[in-house]
Amino acid sequence: MSIADSAKIYALFQLASKSPRIDRRYQTQSGTFSNSRPKKLTVKWVKYRKHGWCRLNTLNLEKVISSGVFIIWKPKNRHNVIRIGQGNIANQLHTLRNDPEITQFGTDLLVTWAGIPTKYRDGIERYLFEQYSPATVERVNCAPLVHINLP
Repeated sequence: MSIADSAKIYALFQLASKSPRIDRRYQTQSGTFSNSRPKKLTVKWVKYRKHGWCRLNTLNLEKVISSGVFIIWKPKNRHNVIRIGQGNIANQLHTLRNDPEITQFGTDLLVTWAGIPTKYRDGIERYLFEQYSPATVERVNCAPLVHINLP
């Protein structure tokens, strides 16, 4: 190693020491950073035992008693998400079944949901929004991320 090489290395160290230190592990897709580790939860996504994922248009909403978060997507591609939302699942899905913004994507849409305590819903909804970038958006929140297992 020559003196010129050591001078270059020293200059790089000086430059690096003046740069802000960013922990990119906690960078969101929106480009914001957080110094705190996000919460992680494991949830159980609802689906039929024998038939797989539920169809939005044929689902019997009278038997759905959960409140939490839901995902509506096109079949054969779980990353083609149409809508992500939260609240009383039966009420939300009943409204979205007849919403022209949703029905324009077809009648074969699939849906799943997970029962989630109210205090985590905003963070989970934001996490799902950043993971899937849905085609339609009701609202975007700025809650701290809550990581969960994806369906």
